[in-house]
Amino acid sequence: MTTFIKNNKSKIIILTLILFIFISLFFKSDEKNNFNIGIVKIEGTILDSEKITKQLDDFNDDGNIDAIIVRLNTPGGSVAPSQEIYEKVKQISTDNKKPIVASIASVAASGGYYVAIGADKIVANPGSITGSIGVIMSFPIAKDFMEKIGLKFETVKSGEFKDSGSPYRYPVKEDSLYFKSIVDDLHEQFVQEVAKQRSINLTKIYDYCDGRIFTGKEAYENQLIDTLGTFEDALNISMNLANISGEINLIYPEIEGSKLLRMFFEESKSWINSIDKMPMYLLNN
Repeated sequence: MTTFIKNNKSKIIILTLILFIFISLFFKSDEKNNFNIGIVKIEGTILDSEKITKQLDDFNDDGNIDAIIVRLNTPGGSVAPSQEIYEKVKQISTDNKKPIVASIASVAASGGYYVAIGADKIVANPGSITGSIGVIMSFPIAKDFMEKIGLKFETVKSGEFKDSGSPYRYPVKEDSLYFKSIVDDLHEQFVQEVAKQRSINLTKIYDYCDGRIFTGKEAYENQLIDTLGTFEDALNISMNLANISGEINLIYPEIEGSKLLRMFFEESKSWINSIDKMPMYLLNN
């Protein structure tokens, strides 16, 4: 019995050493030998905010992350998700735990620019497309098509504007005025935030808020961004703001599979530690 236990103990020790070597290699990038900059990418149309705000929160709460860069390549999207991401970026900037820099790739227009203005600094290439400070609402009208195929809709509504925007009828003047008031309100919210975050006088900001786009060069000349530069320049700016120098690691958000693997190895380490702390008489008797 004692020989059996000793043999198993040897196997456990060997297994422990193998796991220790593997874990050391697997988590080498997490070691604080170099400085770490978290990279959050926003690409394509902005339709949801949950994933991006979670990534921003994770990096902001991670003590191993020294700075955050939001890499933007988006034409914008829905108003509310863009506002939610903007508020999260602004919160991180205001909390001042670590710098957050917006780096514009090919395009960061409309909602993409909305997100950018919350950062400590905005960097864009001279040929980047940005701006488009405006709001648009559109809806199809299929009344003629429906009539051609002999299909009609009867609508019962509780109020005058309940079916505004319906594709089954032509809009009336009251509909247009109603939607215009909504668009104007959303636009004013956007304008006010741009003026505040970019420190541009309201009398001047309206010159740039008619929905037009700007090149990075034009945006810089009009104070809509802080500096012209590449992603590498954004890295250097974030390092200066974080007061760090030397080698850096670029850290990207983990995918779900990586998180599960990390949890597995954390559990493995805990199990190994528990074996190591077991009283010897349990193994020798």
